[in-house]
Amino acid sequence: MAVLTSEQCERFYRDGYLKFGRVLDDAQVETLRAALDRVIAEELEREDDSGLPPEFAYGHDRKGQAAASGPRQARAIHQFVNMWKVAPEYKAVLSNPKITGAIRQLMDDKPVRLWHDQVISKPPGDNAHFSCHHDFYFWPLDRPTMITCWLALDDATPANGCMHVIPGSHRDPRFQPVGCDLAAELHLAPKPLGPGEPGSLYQEVRTWGPEKAVPVELKAGECMFHHCLNYHLTPQNTTDRQRRAFVMIYMPDGTRYKRSQSPNHVCTNYLHLEDGQVMDRPEFPLCG
Repeated sequence: MAVLTSEQCERFYRDGYLKFGRVLDDAQVETLRAALDRVIAEELEREDDSGLPPEFAYGHDRKGQAAASGPRQARAIHQFVNMWKVAPEYKAVLSNPKITGAIRQLMDDKPVRLWHDQVISKPPGDNAHFSCHHDFYFWPLDRPTMITCWLALDDATPANGCMHVIPGSHRDPRFQPVGCDLAAELHLAPKPLGPGEPGSLYQEVRTWGPEKAVPVELKAGECMFHHCLNYHLTPQNTTDRQRRAFVMIYMPDGTRYKRSQSPNHVCTNYLHLEDGQVMDRPEFPLCG
């Protein structure tokens, strides 16, 4: 049974993002919040990395880390990479049928694998603006076919740093590097949205602030989807409230490793993958 309507699919292909709606109830959201609190507490007391995936060491404070490094500027985000490997509560969400059903529809009903997940938070008083960017060229993957599910664990608003997107930037050659694969079979229907040559806005867009983007406000338990070439940003959390999100990045089964694009990615640099190898290892589980 289809999760998305044809109008929702067309909107995603046109805009590069889709505000979907509620996928978790209040009790499920609270379970994830409590699991995150537990993991944070464990990390602040952890003596070594035994039993943890290597990528989990990055992006957040661990025991003695903040004190040892001295005063620091506020982070743009706090990040916990591959929560599914350390918290069963998060692993269970990866195969949520509303999420994976929608992703499969947007990927021509291909089986989907997890590329990786992350919990991203902007705690009050320790966060900053996360600049405008898109994701694909940070990843060692062969084609821009990835779709991200951004699931709010708190109500997300412009004031506390909700996602802001640049509609249509995923299919507009002006926003992509010259030579980017904008093949029609990726459902991008490439079309310039204004005057300019391919790549002409590639540098400029990275300086854009939230005033040039569309905010995507979500209630806790709601999610949005965005394409890996869609430009997005999150402003600073200026409130006294948390802004936490669980981010799941899916790829179609058969996606291949492309080392040259991101040779030192934290999720692959310890796996010794061969260039061109299909990403079908247990570290990238089938989810739907």
